[in-house]
Amino acid sequence: MNIWKYRLAQLVSLTQPSRHQTGRRVLMYHSVGLEPKKSNDIYSLSKQNFYQHMDLLEELSKNSISKVVPLQSDFASGVTITFDDGYQDTWTIATEILGAKSFPFTVFVSSTNVISGNPKFLSQAQLIELSNAPGVTIGSHGHAHTHLAKLSVSEIRSDLQYSKDWLEQTIQKPVKTLSYPHGSYNQEVVQIAQEVGYQFAATSNWGNYVVGTQTLEIPRIDIWSRDSATTLGQKLNGKWDWITRFV
Repeated sequence: MNIWKYRLAQLVSLTQPSRHQTGRRVLMYHSVGLEPKKSNDIYSLSKQNFYQHMDLLEELSKNSISKVVPLQSDFASGVTITFDDGYQDTWTIATEILGAKSFPFTVFVSSTNVISGNPKFLSQAQLIELSNAPGVTIGSHGHAHTHLAKLSVSEIRSDLQYSKDWLEQTIQKPVKTLSYPHGSYNQEVVQIAQEVGYQFAATSNWGNYVVGTQTLEIPRIDIWSRDSATTLGQKLNGKWDWITRFV
């Protein structure tokens, strides 16, 4: 989404009414701490914007409007914070901010990103440290970070099983949560994920999570690089839900 399409979406959202929400909002972040370098770099949120997002969530939580809760919790309402891909700044920046506010969150890690040694992703040592931080849950983002719905049955099973086994061996903790890479999944992928041992799986589908239903197809709210705290508030209030017709 380039800047002009984003600004148009902002204008449309301003005209939308707030909606009473049944269920929980699950936020999908990626990288934080970097200013977006390209107009289409939608997943690099600045550190300043991330601070402002968390300040808003803290205010909502203190006023008992929307409590921040773990993905696996039984809370029917509130907000859940998740990160995809396992960027290094999840550990170097986000964890400090979230820890100071005692916010729980889930980090979905692609094992191949860690193994690659690419400095923009978590190293194995950082992943272990992150897994031991208070309130942190490590989940799988697949092994090869590939479109699972395009793979054969054996390839899907191999990818999801390897990722789970590698993460559990690395952090010495059970891994029961999953985020489908690129949002790519179908009912075959869901079935295999369940058979492998995942109990919760997050999608890239826009929407509200009704706790207790479709735990392997959890919808989320996409957070983009230019989202201010005001925009986050609009997304929490349902003013951006019109976008489900296009995303």
